[in-house]
Amino acid sequence: MKRPSVALLDYEGVGEAQDKYFPVSAPGVLSPILSQILLEVRRELAAGTDESWIQLIARSSEKLGIELTNFERDEILVLLEKDEKPFGLLQGLVDDDRVSDIIVRSLDHITVQQGRRNYRTDLRFANQEEYESYVERLLQRSGCSYSTKKPIADGMVGSARVHAVHPCLAEGGPYLTIRLNRFSSVSLEDLKKVELAPKEIFAYLAKLVESGQTVLIAGEVGTGKTTLARALGNSIPTDESILVIEDTPEIKLHHPHVRYMRTREANTDGAGKVAPSECIRGGMRMAMNRIIFGEIRDAEASEAFIDVCASGHPGLSTIHGRSAAEAIARLELFLGRAQRGVEERLLKEQVANAVQCVVHIGICKNEQKRKILEVRELGAVADGVMRYREIFRYQNGDWKVVTRASGFRDQLESGDNPVVLSSLPQTLGLGRHA
Repeated sequence: MKRPSVALLDYEGVGEAQDKYFPVSAPGVLSPILSQILLEVRRELAAGTDESWIQLIARSSEKLGIELTNFERDEILVLLEKDEKPFGLLQGLVDDDRVSDIIVRSLDHITVQQGRRNYRTDLRFANQEEYESYVERLLQRSGCSYSTKKPIADGMVGSARVHAVHPCLAEGGPYLTIRLNRFSSVSLEDLKKVELAPKEIFAYLAKLVESGQTVLIAGEVGTGKTTLARALGNSIPTDESILVIEDTPEIKLHHPHVRYMRTREANTDGAGKVAPSECIRGGMRMAMNRIIFGEIRDAEASEAFIDVCASGHPGLSTIHGRSAAEAIARLELFLGRAQRGVEERLLKEQVANAVQCVVHIGICKNEQKRKILEVRELGAVADGVMRYREIFRYQNGDWKVVTRASGFRDQLESGDNPVVLSSLPQTLGLGRHA
């Protein structure tokens, strides 16, 4: 497959960005008159017609008094063929497994992210009308829309998450962001192969989830929190009932007893909102054994998740944070906002009662790869301080076993495939090194 050209944005001090392009050309831009014919044909196709593309092109060009050459007609046909693919002009970027995110800020400014670094492409839309039409068609494919009344939209096209901001809020926009999920289905073995962590850490986490402990996955945007949650969710015993709650449906499990609920924003009249906390509390009446909550973003959702997990329903969720400690502090902050006037000690106790393990996942700066950077068990609160055990840490290119005394030793060492921390080497390796 021919890859679109990308260029590293190389910033030197406060000067202008220097774009360095790979020697691969992007598709040519149609002339204004050909763009007009293309838009006319797209309108006809959207309205529904039995005519062929060639017939529509001929009729549109005749209406404008233009006689097309075979080459010009083929240029339009190529772009119509791209329209048939879910992502049209951007399909090549979607198909490039090096790309994690596609960011479009205007018709001629399209960038990609690889390992949290931004690169410029030489792709562009022919004009503003074509660009806005593209965004609207993509949102329609995802089952949503945006407008001046509801200017921010989120949806899914296949396994890709689509986020769009209407031009009324976005200078030079619309803004479009496509988050690409590279695993249609994912297992812990898949994550080991991409060197997220060695098998021993995955075995430890799988045992915790299997035995009914609540695990919180922390990390920054684009570090793979949701992907890890999907893989760990498959460790839940098959005789338990799972409820998955998300705003956009990204977590799909291969499990016989799983149900999915989606939160919902208010409509343009301000009605119909379904908050995450409502779904979580509703889940307690749905005879579920486990709850998987996509992401904890606010005080109300935090309080509901902590409440349901502390009441005996093990959970799995994600939260933004640059370390395990920051994730815990963020959870306490959310709880404090939801429970005004409650002592800090009581907030810490609620977190400690509900969450047993925090996993921090991030991008290794040296390798530009996603890694599990820290695994920490939470303990009781004593003298107003939350106790914890750091079990694993990624440091200087290796995973270290920091603590061999787990608070869940009985669960880890029982059943099939026991995990015995005391038998692990001090430094863990991946399959090719071990």
